[in-house]
Amino acid sequence: MCLCCFDDGPTDDDPYGARSNQFKTGMKDAPCKDPLACLGGCPFGCICCMNCYMRHKVLEGDMDKYLCCQGYYDKACIKGGGCGDQGNPCCLFCEGLCCASCALSSTRMYVMDKFNLSSDPCDRRIIRFNNFMQLLSCVCNILACFIPELREAAQCIQFIADLVFYTTAGCMFAQVNYEWNQRKKEGTLNGDGGGAQAAYVPPASKPQPVAQGTVVAVAAPADA
Repeated sequence: MCLCCFDDGPTDDDPYGARSNQFKTGMKDAPCKDPLACLGGCPFGCICCMNCYMRHKVLEGDMDKYLCCQGYYDKACIKGGGCGDQGNPCCLFCEGLCCASCALSSTRMYVMDKFNLSSDPCDRRIIRFNNFMQLLSCVCNILACFIPELREAAQCIQFIADLVFYTTAGCMFAQVNYEWNQRKKEGTLNGDGGGAQAAYVPPASKPQPVAQGTVVAVAAPADA
């Protein structure tokens, strides 16, 4: 029911909003299509390892293509490929561990660009609900630093926000993995026989706004 409170349309500057191709399964159905990949995003799995596995998979094992977040989060002086990260597996591990949400979102956006995909409306609602919960948790943790009586409430909201994030991450992993596996079976990883697909342009070679596919995570307990 909470998802219905969030808009399901693309923003005006969303580069993925007007695309005609869709994922072969939406995020809400992806866990049933690929339950093992979904478990990779849950608290009992290892989201860092799953991030590394999925990025390596969509890069087709070619680490020369690897950049930090594939260039989707290039800001100011920090740019993918400009700090010794290109082709560096240690950087991939650090990205998957320290920037789990950005790593996951980058992998998903990479696949969306490669196959000219758009998110469906329910995907947008799930992502926006997650981002709302992370922001709410962040605000509550900040308030709890100054109002001790709010610490227990902030911890409860933090716990709920963490569950929402891991659930969203599991759905994203399953969606991307299922998309890749199905296209591999169909022989359309390079755009052959799969309908209209845009020519893939590496994201680091063009400016990228923060896309609607970005999922946010925060983790700072109120009593830290």
